[in-house]
Amino acid sequence: MLNVLTALIGLATLAAGIAWLVYTWVVHLEVPYFAIPLVLTVPVIVAAAFRNYWD
Repeated sequence: MLNVLTALIGLATLAAGIAWLVYTWVVHLEVPYFAIPLVLTVPVIVAAAFRNYWD
């Protein structure tokens, strides 16, 4: 159960980051290239923090 929750938290964070990138691209007509690596790495950090909180 903890593994499934960890994966869902990571996917939800990834989806939020991608949604923010798309929103920024549509509204400001530019992509913040510095944020692309963050969008890919922050979900891993969040999932690991969630996992360690319960471990």
